[in-house]
Amino acid sequence: MLRWAAVAVVAAGLAWFLHEMRWQDLSAALRSATLWPLALVALLSFVNLFCKAACWRIMLAPRHGRVGLLRLFRYTVAAFATSAVTPARAGEFLRVWMLKSRDKVPAAESVAVAAAEKLLDGLSMLILVAPLPWLLPELPTWVSRSIAGMTAIAVALLAAAWIASTRVRSKGFFPRFVAGLEMLRRPGIFAGSLLVLVASWVADLAEVWLVLWALGIDLPPAAGLLVLLTLNMAIAVPSTPAQVGTLELGAVAGLTLLKVPDEKALAFALLYHGMQILPLILVGLLDIRFVLQIRREAATQPEGAAPPPV
Repeated sequence: MLRWAAVAVVAAGLAWFLHEMRWQDLSAALRSATLWPLALVALLSFVNLFCKAACWRIMLAPRHGRVGLLRLFRYTVAAFATSAVTPARAGEFLRVWMLKSRDKVPAAESVAVAAAEKLLDGLSMLILVAPLPWLLPELPTWVSRSIAGMTAIAVALLAAAWIASTRVRSKGFFPRFVAGLEMLRRPGIFAGSLLVLVASWVADLAEVWLVLWALGIDLPPAAGLLVLLTLNMAIAVPSTPAQVGTLELGAVAGLTLLKVPDEKALAFALLYHGMQILPLILVGLLDIRFVLQIRREAATQPEGAAPPPV
């Protein structure tokens, strides 16, 4: 129900925004874009995914050190490519299945890692955008209040996960999931995971700057932080496949606050989104044999056998 409500909000927002769009100006803005910064954006999108895979590697290492970083990177690419063409971010389930089928990582532990990564991912983004109210003091007060509110929620969820992981000891999927969150109580794992996720957001911020540069949009460096904040606020609730429309609305909302013309703002959103999604889908489709190989191995491997070598 929440997802369909989000889709309705996105559709209404797009209809309102596009009804006065000057399509010729939008076309001119897209045609004028410099190409080489966009190529760097596509490359940095995979750097972003590599950092997320590194976070999984850090969290899984104490119990499942045999799962290598490059394999996790392929799992991550496959998961994000699947989420780009299916609703509700179904790629997360694919990653859990691949880890269970090929590497014998219990689903409860993979889900716990996924939940921990999402919490730390949100916290690392908030760390990066925290200086916004001081860097751009002319912004509306709702920006600083949103940052403070989301930070409070993230810290509360982390505290709840930390406390729950120390108390649940019974058997079953949910208790094993909660117990899997004990990684958040290990300072080395917590700090290492947070560090690589901050690096992933720095790569994402560089993508924002490069697209602005490609379009000739002259804004202060801190503007990239605002765009990063608003577009990620927009896509926080899964709605359309690949967040089509949702991400565009979030990016345009941030650029509108910075007095960027609608056509330039939409051109930014389309190029930023396209340079992330299209290469990802292409690589994911080319590597579909990897997923099929895992399925064949899962079907033919004897019960209790050791996982295939990395």
